[in-house]
Amino acid sequence: MKFSTIFVGALAAVASAAPTSTATEKRASVDIAAFNNFGFANQDLQYLLAINGFNLQAFAQLAAFNNLNIGGFQSLFSNNVFDVNALLQLQQIALLSQLGGLGIFGNFDLGALQLNVFDLGLIGGVGGFDISSIIDQALVPQIQTVIQQTQISAVVLKE
Repeated sequence: MKFSTIFVGALAAVASAAPTSTATEKRASVDIAAFNNFGFANQDLQYLLAINGFNLQAFAQLAAFNNLNIGGFQSLFSNNVFDVNALLQLQQIALLSQLGGLGIFGNFDLGALQLNVFDLGLIGGVGGFDISSIIDQALVPQIQTVIQQTQISAVVLKE
């Protein structure tokens, strides 16, 4: 056997036995300022976030590490609207956050995933129904207290 064959074979054995990095590298940058630092402008949505404890950091990590396009949710955080469409978007965020927190998506590229608000078609007026109109205004101080006690902090992704 030639020396070069033995040398290459030994190098191949060493290279295959070397430990590999399993750390996930950051693929994209998420500007959470464009999302109101993941704080809802609407008090009722803040309340739902507070009592349900959604993991918005897992949601942001799906955007940063799995290429999830979260741009369609930007208005949910910046608009002061509480309607059926907002609830449907909040439900999508909650589900994605839970699945992301469990690590189900792993290294999947979610860039092709189409996230749209449920299309209510001809009954589109239902989607724009203002849910805050049925909330008793006497409960507003209690809602504010729950929000303040829960203290949802802004999500910070490390560079």
